[in-house]
Amino acid sequence: MARACGGRAAASPAFDGSMGIQRGVRAYHPEARVSCSRFTMSYKGCFAFVALTSSIVGCASTSRVAAGAPPTPSSVTHDNPGGDAADPHQAALERQLEERWGYGEDKDGQLRIPLVDFRNWERVRYWVFDHFVGFKYGDDYHVLNAVFLDDVPDGTPFDSKTCMMRAEKWTYPQLKSFEVKFSDAHFTQSTWRGHRVMVKSMDGYVDLGFERRQFSAAYAAYDAYPDACLIFGVAIPWRDQKELAQKVRDRWIKEGVPRIAPLTPTRPYRK
Repeated sequence: MARACGGRAAASPAFDGSMGIQRGVRAYHPEARVSCSRFTMSYKGCFAFVALTSSIVGCASTSRVAAGAPPTPSSVTHDNPGGDAADPHQAALERQLEERWGYGEDKDGQLRIPLVDFRNWERVRYWVFDHFVGFKYGDDYHVLNAVFLDDVPDGTPFDSKTCMMRAEKWTYPQLKSFEVKFSDAHFTQSTWRGHRVMVKSMDGYVDLGFERRQFSAAYAAYDAYPDACLIFGVAIPWRDQKELAQKVRDRWIKEGVPRIAPLTPTRPYRK
């Protein structure tokens, strides 16, 4: 089912084929709506962290206020956290730098995902690739994230570095196939529950026809379970807001990476 930009669908479909997403339940919001944003085919195919790494095409926003003006408070909603600002994407990213952290959960309550401005995220499913849970910020995908789980054979020793290497081995052929290009990656370390966590961050782009889509992204590798690695990734499209996108990514690395909270002692499974 489709709807015009800004409208409401009569019912949510199980799948929206143009997006490659199955609708999930919102974090703390029971009713899901159909979005008029679309994943590009490159976006869908690349996401081993990498559905996180291409661009998102959203509905064009009509400015209702003077250029550069922030949104009126009443216009900020779950579907449109940028409100009626002259640049809703800019306003949404600024909220990601200013609002407090909260959590969303997978549908079975087995993992808590840290989210800034948590009430305005929605849980989604990316049906092209195997993942555990994902969230988007607003109908125009101002920010999105996903969690992947990678089973480790019994008796195999592993740590965050091992998990990072396993993740990169899995993602490389997909990135190559869809011609996603990256700047030089930057590696940092974080601490999570007494464990060292490796984090890889980068900027990148993918060319779609005559248009170049740019983004900032990062992912962290956790030896979170005795039998599996956990990979937590985030991506932020630039849309003429490069510095803000990088700042949102950097806040996620500094404050979000240590906050992820597994609620099971062993690898969880979708039920």
